[in-house]
Amino acid sequence: MRSLEGLNEEQIEAVITVDRNTMVFAGPGTGKTHVITRKIAYLFEGDFVPPSRKVLAITFTNKAANEMRARVQDLGIDSRRIRLGTFHNLCQSILRSYGDKIGVPRDFTFVSSAHKNALIRSVLRNNDLRTMNEFVFAERISKLKNSSVDYDEYVQKTESRIIGFKAAADEYEIRLRKNKMIDFDDAILLTVTLLKRHPEVLWLYHNTFPYLLVDEMQDTNRMQLELIRLLGEGARHVMAVADDDQSIYGWRGALPTVIREYIEQLNAHSITLFRNYRSPQIILNAANSLIEHNNEREIKTLIGRATESGDCLEIKDFTTALQEAEWVADKIQEIHSEGIEYKKIIVLYRRRHPGLRIVDSVFTKKGIPFRHFGRNFNNRIELLSDLIKESLKLIIEPSNDLILETLIAYFSRLYHYDNAVNYYKELTGGKLSVTKLAEIMPEDDMDDAVKRFAQFCVGYNHTQGYLQVYNALYGLLKIGASLESLEEEDAYEQSRHLELLKEKMTKSQARNIVDLIGELDLQDESNQIDDS
Repeated sequence: MRSLEGLNEEQIEAVITVDRNTMVFAGPGTGKTHVITRKIAYLFEGDFVPPSRKVLAITFTNKAANEMRARVQDLGIDSRRIRLGTFHNLCQSILRSYGDKIGVPRDFTFVSSAHKNALIRSVLRNNDLRTMNEFVFAERISKLKNSSVDYDEYVQKTESRIIGFKAAADEYEIRLRKNKMIDFDDAILLTVTLLKRHPEVLWLYHNTFPYLLVDEMQDTNRMQLELIRLLGEGARHVMAVADDDQSIYGWRGALPTVIREYIEQLNAHSITLFRNYRSPQIILNAANSLIEHNNEREIKTLIGRATESGDCLEIKDFTTALQEAEWVADKIQEIHSEGIEYKKIIVLYRRRHPGLRIVDSVFTKKGIPFRHFGRNFNNRIELLSDLIKESLKLIIEPSNDLILETLIAYFSRLYHYDNAVNYYKELTGGKLSVTKLAEIMPEDDMDDAVKRFAQFCVGYNHTQGYLQVYNALYGLLKIGASLESLEEEDAYEQSRHLELLKEKMTKSQARNIVDLIGELDLQDESNQIDDS
């Protein structure tokens, strides 16, 4: 069978085992994506998937899903019979279809970080909860949701010794729903709650997806495990793939014990892939010597290719960030002079920190072209592209006061006007509304800009192309003027995000503005990497 060609013994076992659930432990470079795509192909080649049924494969990034889809198509499998996507993609789809059964409107949107923080600040003030700032509150809410197995358990967990916390948590949820919004943790928690409360909906997914494959299992939390368990209990076979040495989502509730719980709850058979096709043995020996000290891991020793002349580890330490940057730049130029293209070289950093600016400046001085991947967490400026995305949400929910207040505050900074939110509240009878703002009598340039923006949102023409919508909002929000007021570095970063948003909107095949917003909300940073 074509699906088994070129696989090693352990990979073949992982692919052909369909009579019981499996947990495939796959070290780096052992071909775990290869195993998942070949498994999908094997299921269709062997006629395991009945007509009109599909295989469900859950990944952690859109890019991984797109890569799998392309590989499966190369094996001659009809991609229409595969549902490939992230946890959030899947849950958004389920809630769009059936969320109204538990009070979630089908045209919900995801709350952005900026609006989430603004909402939390308001909630904390209303409940006199001065012992927390918005970041601590948001982290606490997220951990409670990610460690819960349904919405009822989450609500019970909000009971706290901290006076006012439960009331604040309740108000946070109520105000989100009032604005037809959910946060990203809600997407999975509400889906699990829906499937538990409405078994007829769960049955539909059991009937549609007899085979379930899960990538990067080491990064799942208890809530995601519960979703896998619910979907898997009606499946003929579930396979999860994980490298328990590579978990990176501990901050999001991922636990090493979740893999053990998966094995126990789904009675899964363990298979280990240990042949590494990426690295020489000297690299793997170094990695193994460190990783073997980790607790709660599956014992595995990776075997790589033979170490050749030139394979080595080089470790350097420096007194200053400038010394480090100079060495990195010189090393890149040395590698480049040996015939390696710049695009084949990557610099990894722990997080955005002041030293990275020094690296940027040294690269620029030495003429080394570079691109940043990952969001620029620059608190000095808000992303203008986010303002355009949030404006799209006003089109489908004109009464969303969370978004409208943020946009009014933006206009007030643009036109140097103090207390603009209160001014427009008074002007529109005490409550901000796009509909009412579209009817005001302008008295100055800011009034005129706000009115024209509001009129566009209220009178949005659903036949307009998304590029037209982008261009219209770019003009109405005076994005060009905002860019001109920024320092060169900030303007460059803003322009980069704006161009990415424009490209996404231009290429989108979304049927309507609600679907477009869903796409934009869930497109992760991996989508920004150009394969060329």
